[in-house]
Amino acid sequence: MRRRQAFAAALALVPLALALACGPVTQPVDPQAQQARDASSRRAWDALTRLEGARGGDDWNAYVSAFSAAPDGPAFDRLANQWTLEAQAADLARAHLYQQAGGEQGGQPKDVSGLGAALDQAAARDDAAGVVRDPAGDLQARLGGYLQLDVDAQIEQHDALRDDLQAGVDLLNGRADAKAHLVGVAGGLDALVAAAQTVGVPDTVNQEVADAKAAATAARTDDELRNATAKAQAAADALSGIINRTDAAPLPPCLPGGGGGQYIWIHLVTQQLVAYQDGCPVMALPVTTGRPALPTDRGTFRIFYKTPWYKMVSPWPPGSPFWYPTTWVEYAMEFVGDGTFIHGADWQPDDTYGPGSEYGPYASHGCVHVQSGPLVKLYAWAQLGAVVHVGD
Repeated sequence: MRRRQAFAAALALVPLALALACGPVTQPVDPQAQQARDASSRRAWDALTRLEGARGGDDWNAYVSAFSAAPDGPAFDRLANQWTLEAQAADLARAHLYQQAGGEQGGQPKDVSGLGAALDQAAARDDAAGVVRDPAGDLQARLGGYLQLDVDAQIEQHDALRDDLQAGVDLLNGRADAKAHLVGVAGGLDALVAAAQTVGVPDTVNQEVADAKAAATAARTDDELRNATAKAQAAADALSGIINRTDAAPLPPCLPGGGGGQYIWIHLVTQQLVAYQDGCPVMALPVTTGRPALPTDRGTFRIFYKTPWYKMVSPWPPGSPFWYPTTWVEYAMEFVGDGTFIHGADWQPDDTYGPGSEYGPYASHGCVHVQSGPLVKLYAWAQLGAVVHVGD
C-alpha cells in the first residue's frame, strides 16, 4: 500500500514535468514534434508504471526525477527502453521468488503470506488462552516491512523471514497447546482427589493440588507454563499413586478421632487395603476382591482364623462357571464365616492388582487377594480379633 501511495505522489508530478518539457508557451511549437515528444513521454511513463508493478518497493524518487529531467523525445525513448528492460528483469526475479515460495498469493510470496495469516491466528490463540504472544508483534512488523520491499530485497530476505515466521507460529501454537494441556491436567485433579479420598489424601498432597491449580491459572510465560505443568503433573501422579497404591504413594492420613487397636479397611472402589494401628496407617497395598457375580461381602468383621497355608476346595461342582481346582494358598486370614479370607494368590501377576481388578481374569470368588511380599508383612502384623471393614 505504501509503495502505491508513493508512486501515486510521484505521478502527481507528471503534468508539471510535461509542462516544463514543453518550454515557454511564447515560443512557436511544431505540432508534429510536440505530438512525437508527448507520445515518447507517455511510453516512458507507461514503462515506469509497469516497472513499479514488476519490481515493487517504495523508492521511486530517482526515477521520477529522471522522467522530469528528460529534455526531449529521444531522452524519453531511452528511459522507456531502459525501464522496459528493468521490468523484464524484475519479472524474471519475481517468477524466481514465486517459484521459491511455492506460488503467489495477493501479489506476494505464497509461503510468507500464508505464514503471516497463520501467525495472526496463532497470536489470537495465545490471547484467548491468556498467555503471552511474543514474538508475534515483532514478526508482524517485520512482515509488514518485507511486503513493501522491491523484489530483489524480498528474494534476499525471503528464506530467513520464512524460517523465522514458521518458528514463531510453532512457538505461539505450542504455547497455546501447552496451556490447554496444563488446564486439562489441572482440571482433572478434582476428580482424582475425589477418587483418592475414598482411601484418604494427606494434607501435603491436598496442598500440592491447591498450589498446582493456582499455578495453572496464573501461568502466562513459557517458564511459568513449564513450572505449572510440572506441578500439576506431580500432583496428578501423587493422586494416581494413592488410587493405584504404588510404592511411592504416601500413606493415607490418620483416621479422624484416632482409635485403638488394629483396623483393616478394604476399599472396593480403589481395590486396596489400608491397615491402621491405633488410628494411623502402617501399610497400604493393592488387592483384588470378588468378581461381580461373587462380590466380597460388605460390612464390618473381625479376623477369627489365621494359618500360613490353607487348602481351598471349590464348593461348586465341576462344570459350574465358578468351579476351581483344589488350591493351596498362603498366609490366609478368615474374616467372614462363609470362608472369605484375605490370602495370597501366587497365580496372579503383581501388576494385575488394584483398581478395576475385580472385573479382570484374576478376580476372586469373594476372597481378598494380596501380593505375596506385602501379604507377609500384613500377616505378621494382623492379630486375631483385628477389625476388617469392607466398603467403598
